[in-house]
Amino acid sequence: MFDLRIGSLVLASVTISYLYSIAGGPAVGETAGAEPAGVSAVDTAAPGADVQDADTIATDLDDFVIVQTKKLVQSDGAKLTYNVSEDPEAQSGSLLDILRKVPGVTVDAEENVKVNGQSSFKILINNREDPMLKGDIKSVLKSLPGGSIKKIEVISEPGAKYEAEGTGGILNIVTEGGRNLSGFNTRFNAWINAYQVGGSANGRVKLGNVMLGANISYNNGNVWPRSSVSENEVENLTGDPNHLRKRSRKSRYGYDYESLNIDMSWEPDTLNLFTFNGNIYGYGSRGRTRDINAMYGTDLSMLWRTEQLNRSRSSQMGGGFQASYQRTFKRSDNTLVLSYMFDGNDNDERTDISTESVDGDVTESPYLREKGESPNMSHIMQVDYSNQFNAKHKLEAGGKVSLSDNKSYTRNYSGADASSLVENEAQAVKMRQFKDIYAVYASYTGSFSKFGVNAGLRYEHTRMGLRYKIGDYPDFTTYLNDLVPNAALSYNVTDASALRLAYQMRINRPGLWNLNPYRNTNVPGAVYYGNPNLESVKSHDISIGYTNYDHALSGGVKATYRYSGNSITDILFMKDGVMNSTYANVGKDHMFLLSVNADWRITNALQWSVWVSPWYNYISADSELVKASNKGWNCSFNSNINYTLPCKLRLSAYGGYQTGWMDLQSRGGEGYWYGLGCSRSFLKNDALTMSLNISSLFPLKRSSKYTQEDETMRYTNNNTYKQWNIGFSVSYNFGSLKSDVKRTAANVEKEEQGGGGGNK
Repeated sequence: MFDLRIGSLVLASVTISYLYSIAGGPAVGETAGAEPAGVSAVDTAAPGADVQDADTIATDLDDFVIVQTKKLVQSDGAKLTYNVSEDPEAQSGSLLDILRKVPGVTVDAEENVKVNGQSSFKILINNREDPMLKGDIKSVLKSLPGGSIKKIEVISEPGAKYEAEGTGGILNIVTEGGRNLSGFNTRFNAWINAYQVGGSANGRVKLGNVMLGANISYNNGNVWPRSSVSENEVENLTGDPNHLRKRSRKSRYGYDYESLNIDMSWEPDTLNLFTFNGNIYGYGSRGRTRDINAMYGTDLSMLWRTEQLNRSRSSQMGGGFQASYQRTFKRSDNTLVLSYMFDGNDNDERTDISTESVDGDVTESPYLREKGESPNMSHIMQVDYSNQFNAKHKLEAGGKVSLSDNKSYTRNYSGADASSLVENEAQAVKMRQFKDIYAVYASYTGSFSKFGVNAGLRYEHTRMGLRYKIGDYPDFTTYLNDLVPNAALSYNVTDASALRLAYQMRINRPGLWNLNPYRNTNVPGAVYYGNPNLESVKSHDISIGYTNYDHALSGGVKATYRYSGNSITDILFMKDGVMNSTYANVGKDHMFLLSVNADWRITNALQWSVWVSPWYNYISADSELVKASNKGWNCSFNSNINYTLPCKLRLSAYGGYQTGWMDLQSRGGEGYWYGLGCSRSFLKNDALTMSLNISSLFPLKRSSKYTQEDETMRYTNNNTYKQWNIGFSVSYNFGSLKSDVKRTAANVEKEEQGGGGGNK
């Protein structure tokens, strides 16, 4: 919310300056090239333009107050924005909690995240990928604090400028940052909830032509680690004497996360800008699991039974930096940007499995240990050129080289106990995955009266493969050549409403876990392995949509048809009495999707937003590995209500529901969530903010069911878990900094290692 107190003697001057700043010129008291403080670009931009920030502004003038609050949800048809800063309960929740409320994003009962109905999507933080996101994505999303997030963007039509990776589109997490013109600003946050405690500190300062910013954060989920119970069954339908395997698992899991990020920009003059960003982070997790496995014959008599205790721990340390140079020519909208990015991380995992009891005809080692190491490194060079020739025509072009080198070393040990372990050298695998991507792109944006045109083409050449130093597997190299087009036509019905017809192609490259043929046999009666012959998935989207943000009740509707002819599919089948789990490019996926979002400004103090998305899926496969099909309707829904009392107490309520998801051989259970929140600001300029929220309190324990089957087997899994949460946070802000660390017009974005987040 922002207050504008305008004295009668300066009313005309400030109004002209405000309108001029919207048009792109500097406001009163600002220099050319500085960003105007707090103009709501969404409320003024023509449909089809990018949705920009709508920051809070407060100009101390005298006579009267005009109050306007920015919308919680905004969209231009190609990108939807959820303004987390307008959500009072976000301060004491995690990023995963917030994602449950974002239109276009679904989080099922097992915390699998999907974007636009797809598990293959790309996650960026501030328009670039963070190497931290290559870890356990569910745990990372739970560890990131909501209080440091400004907005979440769901980009369903990324265009040629973005990498082609991610069939579901892009999820861009934008963190908080100040705006204004000189001085310093510091912000402290602390939070505590039912499964984690943490805090963060953010500081920014301007020294001459140099802007500096730093952020440090910490989150501890080991204080109150969450527990869960899962039970699964594998039924052999081939008539094998090993007819039914049952497993009961009780787990307890915790984690901790810390990070340091530094930003710097130097503007020696109005035509040159240098930027630097560096970060380091650490992530660790610990888990304890008790497994009971049993096999039953065709008459359901028990053949054997084992009880095992699993203790796992993992750690990830990483860091990197990005440096950019931007040259601005005679016009501010004509730029050339050169960028370089480096990042690296090292992951270590260890799982100890001790067998506590064995009954029946089964052989199981008393003690097992599996160790894994996976250091990763990447270099990215990028050039981007943008030229707005005039008010109607804009050209963008560029090129990129991304060189990634990922290594993996997996070893197995067995013995009578932890002190007598001997390595099983025949099962060791030491491998290297390389993925080199060379890309060029060009795009055009044109405006012709009420019509807008956008078209682009991206070419990506990929060289990727596996090399084995240890392990009896053949080396593997593949070359992929992908032309990725996109096009959109929009018609401005009014200045704030538009029709949009668009085509978008995206790809999804297989990840290391999909390709790796290493056979994991830690679970009795089952084997898990990858397929080194996988190819990139190609997804084609055709959509038509309408958006209108001209009234108190505003929003949009969009209908999409999506087709993938070679989807990477999880494959389960029985062979020699053992359940096999692998992957193959055998899926054909047809999806018809409708998405409706609305934002209603009932009063200046009361706002209600709602999103609903029904879709129909038809998935089929006809190959030697699997012949199957699945189809059906699904639906997701969420709603948010925010109310501000005269005493500046903000109240909120939200809720959502999702029907069971499906893929080729699987169906998952439905889920629902809800929450209540309140926040209150104190002191001058609302420097101190306190927030409290409660979510999904009852029932205290929930369950979800998952099934997967073909003609040889039927797999069922039922999880019991705790979703409830109670959280409190406090934020303190002081200082007055009026210019955020500047960023060049293009960001280096790192290619997704493994083709997206949110995989099961």
